[in-house]
Amino acid sequence: MRIDAQAIHRRRPLSLTSLIDVIFLLLLFFMLSSTFTRFAKVEISGGPAATSAGGKTPDVLVRVDDAEGWRINGLSLPEEEAIAELARLDESGADTAVLLVRGALTSQALVSAVERIRKDTTLTLSIAR
Repeated sequence: MRIDAQAIHRRRPLSLTSLIDVIFLLLLFFMLSSTFTRFAKVEISGGPAATSAGGKTPDVLVRVDDAEGWRINGLSLPEEEAIAELARLDESGADTAVLLVRGALTSQALVSAVERIRKDTTLTLSIAR
């Protein structure tokens, strides 16, 4: 068997230009196909910075408990009736409300309560611990 010395080929150096082009095209594809969402902001004011200098007491006390429902000024109500009660108090002249955070209230339940109160009433809402 005869082996030719010319049959052995040397490898050419690998060009990275095409690899960079492919990476650029992938980057461009993913940037253009992704969606950019804006998350809604919920303003939460509470603590000493949110209290007025006069120390005015709030008109409505709201407490949200997942298992027991909502408490409006000590009266335990389901969520829909509590919102109706808050709307009634708002129409009768109440200006401010304090949402009391007690027990094992989750942050999602807190945000949902704040959004619901602000959507259905014009009460100035503060959060207290």
